[in-house]
Amino acid sequence: MRQVYKRQLKKAVHMNIFNDKFASGQVIKSAGISNATLQSWLKREVIVGQKDGSVIEGGGSPGRHRRFSFYNLIEIATAKALIDCGVSDLQVAFSTARKFAHTGIAATKEHPERNPGMPFNISNDALGQTLLCMSGEHSFVAFWQPGTDPLLEIRTALRRPIGFVILDMNELFDRVTASLGYHPQEVIEHAYSSSG
Repeated sequence: MRQVYKRQLKKAVHMNIFNDKFASGQVIKSAGISNATLQSWLKREVIVGQKDGSVIEGGGSPGRHRRFSFYNLIEIATAKALIDCGVSDLQVAFSTARKFAHTGIAATKEHPERNPGMPFNISNDALGQTLLCMSGEHSFVAFWQPGTDPLLEIRTALRRPIGFVILDMNELFDRVTASLGYHPQEVIEHAYSSSG
């Protein structure tokens, strides 16, 4: 009886990642940035929450600690990863990160659905990776499956650049969710079981 209750409690905790608010220390840890960097980005107002409930709470006066949504964390971690890959324009990095973190993609014949801030839904035995690709101000979220070549689709979506940046969003998502104490696969399973 006690074991079942613990499992149910653990599952309920996982379901709250999308409703929970996270402290600055958790943002710093999950995104791999310093507090000074986070404060600089907040002052520059590049971190924007566009999804319902993702507005950053608190801050602005002593004793009011900021609280960030899961979507804000994905946005910040994605922008940091783009900067680490050589994107030098902070506004462009955050614009691309914001699109990934706060918007999803409906399922088509070519790819499964993708919820905001999440990798594509591969729970139906569809193996694949979520790739965030960008060149200049253009970005594209690609679904790459083993044995396929997404290069033409990516280059076309990015308007045929000579080069571009690719982030493995499955890896980034796993790192962020694990750093928050959640099991990434359980979060994905919950997100897509409740959206379908």
